[in-house]
Amino acid sequence: MEYTAVSALVLQGGGALGAYEYGAARALYERDDFRPGVIAGVSIGAITAVLLARPAAGLKPLDALKAFWEQVTVLGLLFPPGLRQYASFFGNRNFFVPRLDYFNWLTWTYFYETTPLRHTLAQLVDLDKLADKRATPGLLASATDVEEGQINYFYSGDNGLTLDHILASASLPPAFPMTAIDCHSYWDGGLFDNTPLGAVLDRLDKTAGVDRTIYVVNLFPNKGLIPRNLFEVSSRMKNLQFANKTLEDVKMLGRFNEVAELMEALEKLPGGNPLLGNPAYEAIKKRDYVRVPRIVSITPPTEVDQFDDSDFSLEAVKAREEKAYAETRKLLHENNLCA
Repeated sequence: MEYTAVSALVLQGGGALGAYEYGAARALYERDDFRPGVIAGVSIGAITAVLLARPAAGLKPLDALKAFWEQVTVLGLLFPPGLRQYASFFGNRNFFVPRLDYFNWLTWTYFYETTPLRHTLAQLVDLDKLADKRATPGLLASATDVEEGQINYFYSGDNGLTLDHILASASLPPAFPMTAIDCHSYWDGGLFDNTPLGAVLDRLDKTAGVDRTIYVVNLFPNKGLIPRNLFEVSSRMKNLQFANKTLEDVKMLGRFNEVAELMEALEKLPGGNPLLGNPAYEAIKKRDYVRVPRIVSITPPTEVDQFDDSDFSLEAVKAREEKAYAETRKLLHENNLCA
């Protein structure tokens, strides 16, 4: 029997900001009926996604995610409190460490090695289930093909996945190295599209009348203040670069609702569909137009500062987690989606 998904969880990339996804996941998974059929992510979102979708044996999804954040939080005890947000520039022992081959620095294409991240994930992810294309829920991660300049969506239901696919999605230059998959070199998927909503829509159940819901956890809010100095300009640019750009896509999909309704109306005509067999009609029918799912966006209310995505300090991680937990519970209540 082919596996079909009704609901989905989409997770943005954003480095240390991913702690916000942990808090949102806590609130979502409190609901007994929250069982997303597809979990998709970019960069840190792909890491969150694989931990939720393929936790190691003996671990529940939230257990694996909690363990990850406990391991990658940087205490920075040697730094004064006001400087701990910059401690990870010197490395994060369970995530990334600085390169040491200084004699070759002229040929460097990245600053940190990500071998520790691979090791951390290998302990928290069920690698056999990750490779099994029949495993559920469906898992999707995206990465940018450096040579082709195009995004590639890796879906578990096609050929299964490996940790390479997750690391490729999180290979943000110039911090991290490219990841090679099938003779192609990949960088972070967020460089091209930080919110893989369209790729998820293609994998949802298209049965007429099915109530589909997609939960999108954004790490970069779209709205922000007018910058007043160069530092704020840099921060605003980063927010705009990685913010959710799917609003126009959703508007376009909304127009498809009208097409879907017209197709259904033609099929239900008492005298039969007069366009049945018409080449133009049949071509449109093959496109499988369906009504746009309900989209629930979970977004932090304030803009991200320039270096927030590299702040793995205990204070920052805890604050993001708790903030997201409270905001997600409030949003679910407002949308009558509480357990």
